[in-house]
Amino acid sequence: MRIKYLLIPLIVLLATNSPAIAGERFGIGVIAGNPDGITGKYMMNNNRAIDVGFGWKTTGDNEYNFYGDYLFYKDDVIKVPQGRLPLYFGVGARYTTYSEDAGKDDKFGIRIPVGIEYLFWKSSVGIFVEFVPVLSLTPDTKFEFGSGIGIRYFF
Repeated sequence: MRIKYLLIPLIVLLATNSPAIAGERFGIGVIAGNPDGITGKYMMNNNRAIDVGFGWKTTGDNEYNFYGDYLFYKDDVIKVPQGRLPLYFGVGARYTTYSEDAGKDDKFGIRIPVGIEYLFWKSSVGIFVEFVPVLSLTPDTKFEFGSGIGIRYFF
């Protein structure tokens, strides 16, 4: 069984079955970068979160990416007069698959995201920028890089 068929239900489960969604704990939005896609984040508390996403590239080989990260937040790095501007970093996994006609092997790798997220004061909106080194483990071991800028609405 291919891993992507297991990741899709896991992402949906995390997004819909969280008991603490009320209270601005779960956010959903979009990310533009490498790759473009949909992102979701569950804030476990003020300094820990789970981030999941699905991204795609529809040019070339029709590439589809699934990822999940465990993130740590540091609030005391950059002070802002209103809202929050935490630095975050973490570790996670990425699975990449291609369209049938691409003739490429699926890839699995370890993500090491580092980013910054501005959470607006008296609002449920957050914007973020991240840089993500990825150590691909299959089919070949190599370093890759991803990045993105995005926005989420927290419920």
